[in-house]
Amino acid sequence: MNALEVAAAASLWAQRNVGEKVLLFGGLLLLVISLSPWAVAPLVFAIAVVTAWIARVPMRLLAAMVIAPATFVLVGITPLLVSVSAEGIMWSPTGPQRAAEVVMRSIAGITCTMTFALTTPMSELLVWLERRGIPRSITYVAELTYRMTDSLIATARGMHESQARRLGHTTRRGMVTGVAAQSANLFIVAFARAQKLQDGLELRAEPGATRVLAEIRPVDKRFVVVSVGLLFAVLAVWAIIQWYVPDLTR
Repeated sequence: MNALEVAAAASLWAQRNVGEKVLLFGGLLLLVISLSPWAVAPLVFAIAVVTAWIARVPMRLLAAMVIAPATFVLVGITPLLVSVSAEGIMWSPTGPQRAAEVVMRSIAGITCTMTFALTTPMSELLVWLERRGIPRSITYVAELTYRMTDSLIATARGMHESQARRLGHTTRRGMVTGVAAQSANLFIVAFARAQKLQDGLELRAEPGATRVLAEIRPVDKRFVVVSVGLLFAVLAVWAIIQWYVPDLTR
């Protein structure tokens, strides 16, 4: 099991109904996407971090999972800072503001998503989706992708450690060569393992045979009420800020 699966299984909220967490974190994600990030994003980020702490999620792991995709966001906002015209590439006067909005929305949304992932075992999420009418073919592909990703990460880590023990990382040139060779080998391994996994599943039975048993969690009405109250509280804060500081919510 990887660190994410271990944290999700050990979380205090692992025993909660998946729908309750979908309501809370899905609602927060919807709010941070729909409303002004200047008024909502910091509040949503704070709520997600506090709920992660209440659920006993490892904060270092949460930070690592947020920082990784946030880095791609920071790299991707560069085009927002400039504008292309007939005169060439120029600094955009509204670029910094738009870039800041994208970063705020993204970090708040990523934190909500990662907190949900660190409190919900994948097996229970897939079963919950099937019970809500999601076709088995879709959850089947999601399950295979999740398993393959975990397997390839473990393989890549093993390759990296093997190269390091053979002193392949002592020089920069050796490291670059090693990473290139590792990437090429991992590409071949990915196709080979995917074919073996497909063959094994076809020999076992139809895709539905990969289902796992999952306990039916009762819905905690108090949790639902508190979640809805938090969502309305965020909406109320946005409305108050819009009333008194309209420029901040545009």
